[in-house]
Amino acid sequence: MRQPTCVIYDRLSRLFAEEAPDHRVNACRTYAEARGWKVVHVATDTNVSGASRLEDREGMREVLSWLPRTDYVLAAKLDRYARSVLEFQRLLRAADSTSTTIVTADGVVSPENSSIIINVLAAFAEYERDMITARITASKVYFRKRGNHLGGLAPYGYMVCGPVNNKRWIIDEPAAAIIRECADRLVNHGASLAGLARELNERGVLPPAEHARQRDGRKLRGGKWHLTTLRDVLYTPALRGWLVQAVPGTKRGAVSNQPVLDDDGSPVSAGPEILSAEVWSAVRAVLDGKAKGRGAPRSGKALLLHVALCSECEGPMYRQRRAVNGKDYSTYVCRNGVGKRGIHKPNVITARYLDELVTADYLKRFGAFALMRWAEADGSAVLQLSEVSGQIERLAGNLAQLDPNGAAARVAIGQLNALEARQRELSAEAEHASGRWVDAGGAIADEWQRRDDTGRRALLADLGARVIVHPAKAGAPKRFDPQRVKPSYEGPAWWRDLDPAGAHLEAIAREEGLSA
Repeated sequence: MRQPTCVIYDRLSRLFAEEAPDHRVNACRTYAEARGWKVVHVATDTNVSGASRLEDREGMREVLSWLPRTDYVLAAKLDRYARSVLEFQRLLRAADSTSTTIVTADGVVSPENSSIIINVLAAFAEYERDMITARITASKVYFRKRGNHLGGLAPYGYMVCGPVNNKRWIIDEPAAAIIRECADRLVNHGASLAGLARELNERGVLPPAEHARQRDGRKLRGGKWHLTTLRDVLYTPALRGWLVQAVPGTKRGAVSNQPVLDDDGSPVSAGPEILSAEVWSAVRAVLDGKAKGRGAPRSGKALLLHVALCSECEGPMYRQRRAVNGKDYSTYVCRNGVGKRGIHKPNVITARYLDELVTADYLKRFGAFALMRWAEADGSAVLQLSEVSGQIERLAGNLAQLDPNGAAARVAIGQLNALEARQRELSAEAEHASGRWVDAGGAIADEWQRRDDTGRRALLADLGARVIVHPAKAGAPKRFDPQRVKPSYEGPAWWRDLDPAGAHLEAIAREEGLSA
């Protein structure tokens, strides 16, 4: 019959002569000998708190490594294992997984009563966990309502400042400057997220996590900007200085996070805003407009993608890129006129010449126009109403997941009532509020020169450009024929939104200018 084995463990918080572990280890050896157990290892921890984690103690790590190879772990008293119920429960679970029994030499925990003691301790451990959870939750609720930072990294553009119980956000100017630059180029200059992310990497601008590491003096890991990273940075409500939290039941993320609301239903401020309400709303509108679902038309790098249309089928013409000896021989092609399955005769035109023709015609017509963009007044009733309506929708969704008789539900209902009252006030104000077209800075011709093909294509779309391309006539010379191209423009969106009489006068003035 195999002789049972045991590992002896002893721990001291502080080492004094009168507290030497020898007498406790000897008591354990005597107990093991009386039971007929073989002592295979003795592990000790000196100057180690009983509240420390098991894995942070050198001697306890030795005990854990022996668990699969021994029958019992023996200590002089229960408090030698741990003075934290939670840590002792962890040890019990580890021992149970290897069918090892935890016992004490003073007889409090013996092989005969260990299962009973373990169940009692498990109940106390669960109670302690519940108490700790309740304390932490109450603390978070208190500090969240005060707008205090609750831990972790601050959102990109901010740093954490202040004492332990009153941490707030302050603006991290280098990062905030990047946010403002990207927002301006996205809203006012037709930039794309992918293009901005690529340019930031080329300029050596560090992404959020790397920027935080550099700021804190930690080693960099070589991270790069990605389209989704930049989208999250520009989309989050934290840019308004608002404390944010995940929507219950959803994964935490910048796109889905919502502002933390106070008892009056207003967003809780954790620091100063980086973007104003007007700019932030414009950025979100642009990002929402750029979001594509599966099967939706995708943008590309061709200047006239979804602008150049075939006269035969009114379908889009796609750019086929081809270079020979460094020269560009790319063409725009209608796919419906290609191959055996084509439904009409081929329609192909040299891309470079078509781009040049449309560019010259477009700038002649609109180059002197001031570039305009639509904006709501900063802090206008319309903008505030939109924000409050969104908060009501989110809060109503959260309420459905709460216990209707619980305290959280009562708080949420109070917030909803306050928000709905504010919504009624803003609705009355919004009846007399309206947006406006504002000067985006400079003429369209100047903006055209600043943008790449992606941004220029956005300008063409904003001005309602359509370029109809006709197939070449049979027997015609194989050279670019401008007569095959018929560009048309609805005009700038701000011009199209004029009243009919004003639009007519504007059209007359434009035609007179072109014919002069």
